[in-house]
This record gives sequence, structure tokens and C-alpha cells, in this order.
Amino acid sequence: MFCSIAGNLEDTFKLLVHTLCVEEIMDIKIVPSSLAEIAPFLGVADEIKSENPRVAYCCRLYAYEKAERLDPESAGPGVHQFKISLLQQLKQEDLQTSRGPRINNDAHEMQNFYRQYFQKDIQPFQNSEEAYRTLYLTKAYQIAKVLFTVLKSVSLFNSVKVPEEILKAHDFVVAKAGIYTRDIFLLEPETSEQKIFLAHSNVTENAEMHTDNILPVEPGSSNQDLLRYPEMKQLNRCRIPLEAIKDSTQDFNSKNFIGKGGYGSVYKGILTWEDHVNEPVAVKRLDVTGFQGKKEFLTEVSILSQHQHENIITLIGFCDDNGEMILVYEYATHGSLDQYLRDTTISNRLSWPQLLKICIGVASALDYLHNHVAEKHRIIHRDIKSSNVLLDENGKAKLSDFGLAMIALANQQNTLVITNIAGTHGYNDPQYERTGYLSKESDVYSFGVVLFEVLCGRLAYVSSYHDEHRFLHHLARTHYEKGELDKIIDHRMRNDIKPITLNKFSAIAYRCLQETRAQRPAIADVVFQLKVAMKFQELEDEEDEFYLSGYMKEALSLHTETIR
Repeated sequence: MFCSIAGNLEDTFKLLVHTLCVEEIMDIKIVPSSLAEIAPFLGVADEIKSENPRVAYCCRLYAYEKAERLDPESAGPGVHQFKISLLQQLKQEDLQTSRGPRINNDAHEMQNFYRQYFQKDIQPFQNSEEAYRTLYLTKAYQIAKVLFTVLKSVSLFNSVKVPEEILKAHDFVVAKAGIYTRDIFLLEPETSEQKIFLAHSNVTENAEMHTDNILPVEPGSSNQDLLRYPEMKQLNRCRIPLEAIKDSTQDFNSKNFIGKGGYGSVYKGILTWEDHVNEPVAVKRLDVTGFQGKKEFLTEVSILSQHQHENIITLIGFCDDNGEMILVYEYATHGSLDQYLRDTTISNRLSWPQLLKICIGVASALDYLHNHVAEKHRIIHRDIKSSNVLLDENGKAKLSDFGLAMIALANQQNTLVITNIAGTHGYNDPQYERTGYLSKESDVYSFGVVLFEVLCGRLAYVSSYHDEHRFLHHLARTHYEKGELDKIIDHRMRNDIKPITLNKFSAIAYRCLQETRAQRPAIADVVFQLKVAMKFQELEDEEDEFYLSGYMKEALSLHTETIR
């Protein structure tokens, strides 16, 4: 067992680096598919690190030992690099969190933290029925199960008995969590031969790590600089002076105010700067006390300055003068899609063909992000929703708000990114909310919600409902499976949608909302199916419809073979 070499992390690290013959450290938030079982432990370690760094260290250490058992020869793609990176972080955390003699200390630390977590994060919320409390408890149960698994292993290794109150608390968590976590973690207590190893080494090296960087770097890649945040000095061509922005918005005058969100406020402006003369722009001024900060600001600048697509909003520039975080975009004349879905009194409402075209545009933008930004990486948007779909003067869809986006490697079949839960409840992939595993299929799920928003003429979450109508994703799946979509389709355009178009559109939207990622379609398939639906909508009579049906059936068969 690996426990035989666990006492010397330094030698183990040197051996791995020598074997790999590289100096680069990959981002440990990218978990190779062969090690997917350790992802919950790393996710919990990140979640609790600020509360108790030593407990986070124990969770990460357990993950490393489990990785050694899952793939002892490091034969899987990316496993060797991943282990080096994880071991490097463990070296630093061990140095930072060690406190005197460690005999039994880690066992007692784990037990005390579990007891506090149960009392503070689980017990007080048992009687709440609010939707967000249910979501919170689901996540809390998952964290508690991971903590108990590590706790039991550490206690066993140190011959420390697990108190009865903790065993009862764990039984309570398992009973409450039920199916929502049992099928995700598969965390039965380890056997005595699978004890966690506890390192006892004096490490002198303290190499620089990049674990806070959400943009993963593939070791040895010639394009690795593209995957990190560019230095701000390299983006001078995009930097707009604060005075020019103030002039464009009349010093952020309230009459130019457009809207407000978790990021801050948005203003309309008329920009005159360099090649831009009297150009209408949207100015997003981030609120330093809001939900988003420097990381989101840098992410958006990095992504939008490097990647352009006809259905992605154009970033004209940014400003970071005097501590400001301001983003300047092309101005989307017709606002956001959610306005047309929320307000039924809008006189110039969007027609069904217009909505269908908008959906194709958003899907095309996602296809670009997932499959075409670069050979070795993809972008996961992480916040797909109708309010982030803007419409220009021609009604063309423009995907916006990349502050929560993440870049992941694209050269592994089932790459998972571990991250704290972000996005918007009601649109989020349920697997992502339950586990913290983020993948491109998470975007597909969110887009499926948007498709049903368009079809039903309402938003994903409506607080005024206190029944099954509150959340659209559940309502849409239920009515589709019962063959009762007609009951929830937007009555304003029900007669405008051809039956065959409705069948195609609703079928692909329903596939996007499948519970498991494996059941969801690739975004390229979604684009294709939506274009087929558009073709059917444009037909003028049933005869052409019949002819096209046979043609499209053959085309679909060829397309399916291509994307497999």
C-alpha cells in the first residue's frame, strides 16, 4: 500500500517530478477522468479551507491516497501531472497548518470540525421548506458525508475512537440525504487496508502555486500563456481612460442608467475614444461590495479580448484606473431576452421565427465556446440564462456576462472541473449543484431551461407561484413526459408554431434537461436540431414538409455519426 512511503512527501514529490521530466504544475481543479472519485474530497477541501485549513489538508491528503489506489501506476491521461500538482499543494499546506506534535491531533481536529459543522450548518435548517434552504441542505449533507469518510479514516489510523454522537449524526445525515447523495459519492467507510496516510516530513521547499487561478494550464503546452490571465500591461490596447468613460456616460448620470445586478450597475454611453467616434456603448461598472470582484473582472477581460464570435457580445475595452473595474461593450439596442419573456405587455413582442433564430444564435455561441476556441481547451460559460442573452439592432443574439466562465482542458473525454457552486438557481445543472462537478454539459442543461423559457413565454423561476409552476425545469419535464406541453406553451404564439417544429424544438430542449450528463446532447447536436426545426417552420405546405422530413432523416443520421 502507499502508506509505506507516506512518511516522506518530499521524496515522493521528487520521484514523480523526475519521472515526468517537466517542471510545470497543472491546475488541480482539473480532475482526470480516471480519478473522478476523488473530486468530492477536493471540492470539500476548497469549500472549508477558509474555516479550517488543517481539516481541508486532511481531505486533500485523503484524496491523494485514494488517487494512488485508483491509479497506482499513473497510467491514465494527465494523472502523473495531476499527482505532482496535488502533492505540491499538500507540501505547502502541511507546512502552513502543522501545530506541534500531531499524534491524535488530526483525528481530534476532524471530529471537532465535524461536530461544529453538523451543529452550525445542518441542525438549524431542518424545519425550513424554502427552495434555497433545501438546496443548501442538500449540499451540506454532501459535505458532511465527505467529512465523515475522512474523519473515520484518520481516527482509525490514529487508533482514536469515533464518539457515539458523531456516529449518530452521520446516520442522521445519511438518512436525510437519501438518494440525493448516495448515488453520487459512493463513500462507504474504507477497509482497514485503506487507511489514510499522515505525512511527517520537514519540507524546506515552498514553490509558487497557482491554485487560485481558475484558468487551468496544461503542462508543456506551447499555448499555456493563453490559458492564464494576461498581464494587464499586455492589454493596453483595450484600456480606456476613466475620463473618456465618464464623458461617455456624463459621469455615470442616472438618466443613462440601464440596469443593475450582482456585478454592479450598467449605463448607456456615447464613446469617443481612439477609433470610436460617438459610438453607443454599454458601460458595466462593477460594485466592489457586490457579488463579483477582481477575479470575475479579469476573467471577462481575458476571455472577451481573445475570443470573438458573431453571437458573443463584443468587449470594446476596460478601465482599472483608481481601483475601478469597468467593462465597456457594444450596445445591444433591443435589451435582453428575459425582458420579452417577463413582460407580456411589450407591444413589439418577438415572433416565433425571431425567437427560434435567437436560440440558434445562442447555441452557436456555446458550440464555439465548447469546441472551437482552441485545440486544447474549451470555455464553460457557467451562467447561461435569458437575462444574459442580449439582442442587437437586428435582433441577433449576443451571449454576455463571462465573469463566472471557466476554461477547461479539451483533450480528455470526461474532464471535470471542481468549483464552488455559481450560476443562477433554476438554470443550474442539478448534478453541478449536488457535486460541484462542472462540465460543458452543465451549460447544455442551462440552455435547455432557456429553450423552455422561450417556448413557454416565462422565466425559469417565478416566485409568485407556490406549486409545481414555480420552477420551469420541473414543470417542463413533467408536461413533456405526459404529452401535455400544450398546457404550458405561450398562448400568444401557440398558433404560430407548426406541429412538426414544436416536436423538434421540444424534443431537443427536453434532452438538454436530462438529469445525468451522459443523457444530454452535445451542443453541436443542439445547433443542428434547432436548425432543422427552423427549416420545418419555414416550409409553406405539407408536401414540402413531407419531402424535407425524409431528407432531414438521412442528414440527421450522417450528422449523428459525425459527432460521435
